[in-house]
Amino acid sequence: MSRPNILFVFADQLRYSAVGCSHNAVVRTPHLDRLAAEGIIFDQAFSGYPLCTPYRGALLTGRYAHQNGALDNEYMLWRDQITLPQVLKEAGYHTGFIGKWHLGYGPYPEEKRYGFDYMAAYNIARGGYWKNQYHENERGPIPFGCWSPAGEVSLVIRFMEEHQRQNDGAPFAVVLAWEPPHWPYNQFPEEFNTYDPASVDVPPNVPVQMEAFARKEIALYYGCVTALDAQMGCLLAALDRLGLAEKTIVVFTSDHGDHLSSHGFGKPWDQWLHHTKRCSKASPYEEAIHVPFLLRYPAKVRPGQRTRALLNTVDIMPTLLSLCELAIPGTVRGMDLSHAVLGQEGPWADSVYLQNEAIGWPNRTKWLGFWRGVRTERWVYARWRNHEVDPLLFDRENDPHEMRNLAGNKEYSDVE
Repeated sequence: MSRPNILFVFADQLRYSAVGCSHNAVVRTPHLDRLAAEGIIFDQAFSGYPLCTPYRGALLTGRYAHQNGALDNEYMLWRDQITLPQVLKEAGYHTGFIGKWHLGYGPYPEEKRYGFDYMAAYNIARGGYWKNQYHENERGPIPFGCWSPAGEVSLVIRFMEEHQRQNDGAPFAVVLAWEPPHWPYNQFPEEFNTYDPASVDVPPNVPVQMEAFARKEIALYYGCVTALDAQMGCLLAALDRLGLAEKTIVVFTSDHGDHLSSHGFGKPWDQWLHHTKRCSKASPYEEAIHVPFLLRYPAKVRPGQRTRALLNTVDIMPTLLSLCELAIPGTVRGMDLSHAVLGQEGPWADSVYLQNEAIGWPNRTKWLGFWRGVRTERWVYARWRNHEVDPLLFDRENDPHEMRNLAGNKEYSDVE
């Protein structure tokens, strides 16, 4: 059998709990739920550095941020390292990246593409999601002329169609990176603005003073997620139409989550908040680190599976390469979890390593601070360096909303 294609889709700031297949009875994500039902769900997938650029660096290298150079949103990957698209390209894959890059501004000549043959990308959306524009390799800027996720999906479908016409049996690997549902939450097609703030699910870790505001934000956030789900439906329909579904690995995930007022976190511009609360991501809390991770590969993966295997961002590269029967470079620091995907026996990590460690956003004005942490299935622990935030220790088995900090409690000293 020839090697599988890869369609890797990830949203920006979409937390684990905000899709239907994560046991959310409010948000409507029928196409993502279908993808999950036809493959496997990693219920314990985490963003090891819950911020945009560091996630992308770890995804492309299988290395932690302090090992690959992408230490914060204002940093870039070191060039002298092996990347996922380079390995795939050397194995005969036609590679593409479409959407939010956040590893450097366009244009994107070959030396800035880190192994991708084709890019239709932008660093971050400057004019919002309706006025966004991209560079197509060296050419651009080019306006999308529509809601940018819809334009990006059109480019992915065109990439797959052209590849099928021009490459006789060779596989492709294309990454699609959406910027929504990252704020501003209200920039999505109005037809999806159907959630009643009074009916959304507000977790108990949202302070009562912020609950009314949180309801409005979550309603918009869910509308944006449902709009993205419709675009995922377009991608799945295109794979079916092109006869590619059976031999294509489809992944859907997110670079990190979003607090949406949980634990009192706001936004960078909320001057009324203490500076350590002006960041709704990049924290060790559940809402920031826990992300959805769905994988479908009909040729080899049984449908309807869920796994409790812990998956960190650095594990994605080796897992995908193994599923494609390709050697994993010795530079990779993540774990190959292809056996978990395939329903086979094999080792799982007992924890994931978490970090936020560089001077850049969100730490320019002491927002959040530098920390390192560990997440197991039951426990999460994080400690700050030279900062006013106390260490955190939560027992998620008995405190799933992380409202009782056990750090410093002598009863739990053996856990710390």
